[in-house]
Amino acid sequence: MSGHDGFVLRAPWYVRERQPAFGLRDRRALRPQIQMYNNAQFVKNTLMRDPRDSLKASQDDFWSYPVPNTPSLSAKGRERLATSRLLHTKLRKLYQPTHERFYAVVVEVFCDAPGLPRAGSHTDIEVRMVMRRQHTSVTGQRKPVRRLARNLLVEMAKSEDISFDADQEPDADIRDVWWADAAWHRRFAEDNADLLAEVGGHTDAQAWMVDGAGSGQWRTLGTPPGPDRSPDAEEDFPLWRLPPREEDCAQARTRSLWFGIIPTFSGAHWVDGDKKVQPKLDDHGIYELQCFVRQPAPRGQEGCPPKIWWGEPSEPFRLAAPFDPDGTKNHVVSITLPDLRRLAAHAGQPQGPGGARMITPPQSQFVFNPFNGIPKSGTGKIGGGGGICTFAFELFFMVAFFLFLMFLPIVIFAFQLWWLLALRFCIPPSISFSVMAAFFAQGKLLAAAEADAEFSMKFDAAFGTESKVLADTDRSPGWAKQLDDVKAPLSGVKVFSNDAALTGAMVAANDPADAVKPAPPPVETKPADPLCASP
Repeated sequence: MSGHDGFVLRAPWYVRERQPAFGLRDRRALRPQIQMYNNAQFVKNTLMRDPRDSLKASQDDFWSYPVPNTPSLSAKGRERLATSRLLHTKLRKLYQPTHERFYAVVVEVFCDAPGLPRAGSHTDIEVRMVMRRQHTSVTGQRKPVRRLARNLLVEMAKSEDISFDADQEPDADIRDVWWADAAWHRRFAEDNADLLAEVGGHTDAQAWMVDGAGSGQWRTLGTPPGPDRSPDAEEDFPLWRLPPREEDCAQARTRSLWFGIIPTFSGAHWVDGDKKVQPKLDDHGIYELQCFVRQPAPRGQEGCPPKIWWGEPSEPFRLAAPFDPDGTKNHVVSITLPDLRRLAAHAGQPQGPGGARMITPPQSQFVFNPFNGIPKSGTGKIGGGGGICTFAFELFFMVAFFLFLMFLPIVIFAFQLWWLLALRFCIPPSISFSVMAAFFAQGKLLAAAEADAEFSMKFDAAFGTESKVLADTDRSPGWAKQLDDVKAPLSGVKVFSNDAALTGAMVAANDPADAVKPAPPPVETKPADPLCASP
């Protein structure tokens, strides 16, 4: 083996040199490094130029759990709308590419010999990685499991100075919090030993096994496939060697740095033990990466299997859901609504062949009178079909947006999800949010807003309804009247009518000036290479 017995994998040199620095034998040096970027071209533009360059994880990059929160009457602005707060764990969270976040794993390869010589001279090896899932099963009676979950939430809330009702029933997925942080797990176990004696838990490492037909499934590591499944093998992914840079000194060029792209999304699905179709990757599983070195058999021994040396797993992580608000805030999508004036001009010209071409199969056409409202049960009929209609894409979008505007307030009022209004803001013409903020800051109530016709129209515009173009008979009830009539479902007490501060917070949530551009993400430090230090 050319003077050594194999290879070992370590965290890259710049990670070990960051303060506080640690050596190759340190436990922290055994894990590969997960590096984060905010540009899809990060390999070419950043990683290849300088592997030390990457984003530093901040609070948003760690998994959090929402707990109920009752805003105090002294809360200001948007805080009055927050009916939940987040408890943060130490478990890493990786975002989706649509969130403008991309990830690489980086390792450094050494020869397994005294002093761990750098393996830069080896061209006969390849480095790959696997992505594994930690699967936890919890057993025990419902009562101790729920009590344990409640105690956990109370302790976590105390650590972040969050008020949490200890008598409130925790959500079903609170067990994910329990298994999210091993260090917290150990500390909490000491104070809840009696409950833990009644609750059993076991965690298995699962591998994604793929057969010859490309069908995959998660299975406990080391267990054989079932009798109804063909032979399979664990899916792995390639790592590529980072080439030396021009500015590297001679010694630095002997390093063997490798990187791989971390898959944070997959369209693959599988059938679990309960015969349910599940996605391969989701936002509930806890995953980790494990890299390995593979060396083919030498010339003349081609029939022998390759030799493999495994590294330690990476830090565990979860994947953000596609609509994770901490992720979607990083990505802006601009859509311009169809221009009715331009469409009117095109209406006088021959229709082109483009658009959405709808083909109705025979006996598949829905027939109803669209002027009689929503069809009642049994009034609709199935027509002969067989026709073809082409609709301009703009027509579909206009109708869809119309329905959105119509149903948004219905959803908000029906379910009293007032905080949904804090997830949007409008820039209507000729409206001053400062005037409305001052109005409610003076303690004026919604009744006063209703009585002032001009102010009522400005109030509507703040929520996206330009009521001034409507006839007088169609302006009422407006947003002020609707909010004034809202009652709490149990107590029957009006929610907004006597709370000017809460109403002001609702208006402020729609103010475009309230939008805050996220600060640039922090970056990792770039330590100097100790191999290139001047004598």
